[in-house]
Amino acid sequence: MNEMSTSLAAILNEQISCAQQMLATLARENQALVDGDADLLNVAGAEKARLVEALDSLEHERRALSDAIGLTFAAASDKSADEASRPPQWRALLDLIAECKQQNQLNGALVKARSEQVRIALRALRGTEAALYDPSGLEHAARSARALGTA
Repeated sequence: MNEMSTSLAAILNEQISCAQQMLATLARENQALVDGDADLLNVAGAEKARLVEALDSLEHERRALSDAIGLTFAAASDKSADEASRPPQWRALLDLIAECKQQNQLNGALVKARSEQVRIALRALRGTEAALYDPSGLEHAARSARALGTA
């Protein structure tokens, strides 16, 4: 194995390590979302941003080195690509990145659900009802709701 191939393997191993850290960070973010822990969510968000930058930097290095060696790396969806021509770490990295993507999408769904809950609560506090839909799916103008109380 020549020096460039050794360097490529090292970069792939760093990417794998970073992706493992990202997966753990996404799990902490998920727990913070479930628990409603804003402090832990901020810490996880900052760590996630740091890891995205690190992964991006490593990916630029990997691509430059791959180009110099003359190796092409197929996308995860390309099943026809010759697995034997790529380093063994490549499949492990693709699998980890897929897990990260899935966990991030789950966390995004939790954020969206929590945001909707907050929006509904704010409507209730402001005294407006949620929009209603007629049988054809068109939105009716919301009526003014009754006051919940006065201060």
